[in-house]
Amino acid sequence: MNEGNPELLSQLRDIHAAAEPGWWPPAPGWWVLAVLLIAVLTLALRFGFKKWRVQKRRKRLMAALNAIPGEFNPEENPHDYLAQLNKVFRVVALRAFPDTASARLQGEEWVSFIHSLLPDGADSGSLAALATGPYQPSPEFNADALHHLARTWIKRYG
Repeated sequence: MNEGNPELLSQLRDIHAAAEPGWWPPAPGWWVLAVLLIAVLTLALRFGFKKWRVQKRRKRLMAALNAIPGEFNPEENPHDYLAQLNKVFRVVALRAFPDTASARLQGEEWVSFIHSLLPDGADSGSLAALATGPYQPSPEFNADALHHLARTWIKRYG
């Protein structure tokens, strides 16, 4: 070694550890993770909110459907009962199928529209009362079967 300059040698220090890195700014990997986490949380919240709204709407429609027999006895006021039941079917159809002509359908076309969208195992023979019932003096129909079909309709598309 060169011992000619003792002042420079006195300034040297022993080997020492590097300083701890600061916590800010985070490394790029943490930024990517943060962005992914925010995206996943946003999607989860949107999905959850949408599902919550659908459940709330279905609950409201089911409450309206269950209130119909109490307000309109199908044996005493069959026309009013059918009108209210048809209203529930229409509200669901307008919400679930806004791009179709379901709002303008009447009679047999309306019944066939509903029938085409019900599950295959559903007994949709009672649906004819929605088309012909309002025009008959005393329509005969199975109120329980219609009520069950309306529940299926709401559960599926409400």
